[in-house]
Amino acid sequence: MSTEKKNELTTIDSFSLVTGFEGMDDDLREELQDAMEDLDEERGIACRQIKVPSGGGKAFEVETDEPDNPDIMKEIEAVILFTHRMNSYWEGEFGTGENKAPTCSSFDAKTGLNIETGAVTNCDTCPLNQYGSDGGGKACKNIRRVYMMLSGQPSIYLLSIPPTSIKDVNKQLARIMGSNKVPYTRMVVRFTLEKAKNKDGIEYSKVVVNRAGMLPQTLFEKTAALRKELKAKYTEVAITSADYNITARTDDAGFMDVPEGAEGDLPFN
Repeated sequence: MSTEKKNELTTIDSFSLVTGFEGMDDDLREELQDAMEDLDEERGIACRQIKVPSGGGKAFEVETDEPDNPDIMKEIEAVILFTHRMNSYWEGEFGTGENKAPTCSSFDAKTGLNIETGAVTNCDTCPLNQYGSDGGGKACKNIRRVYMMLSGQPSIYLLSIPPTSIKDVNKQLARIMGSNKVPYTRMVVRFTLEKAKNKDGIEYSKVVVNRAGMLPQTLFEKTAALRKELKAKYTEVAITSADYNITARTDDAGFMDVPEGAEGDLPFN
């Protein structure tokens, strides 16, 4: 079997991108949209959170219309619309009290801004972003945000990839795109979780990405447009402790056990 044939992706015709207005009467849709315009404009990207569990759990928590009643999903098939690296530093004990917004943050993992002093920092040379600045790891939390859409769901979903999975997710996405010569906005990928252990024997959940198939060609233009829209607005999305998920608050030491230089960035940032 040739490499070209082996790497060819099957089109998943059943995957659909919806707005939530499908099937509505034109007059009702116009009235609803007009009523929505009466509300204050929401900045940034309205999205639902997908959380990585703690302790090596193998199911994601996917936010629903009822925030206290998430869907529990062992695998998620989605189309990625946009992804970017992000750095965040919290002073004091992480994830406690009102300590939700980071003291310093960077949306591109290159230039950080301290919200208290206004100081601008080079993330590469910042002492807080060096291994060993927080015991065996970094005081600055390195994360990758992934914005995606699920089939038949009108919402944008946000999955924050924790530090222990960044290296693997980078490699997996680069391999998937490189071997098929297809950008992530044109394919369906499958997210799953594997149980792993750090050097201290602490179990954590590792994010795994595999290719599932191609999007129908009729959706290519729509996903490309959504990528441009999200890329223009992503810096308006507030960084809070929710980005660091449940796992990071309990297994923080485990997440920092990553060899120096192992967080190579993808070429599409």
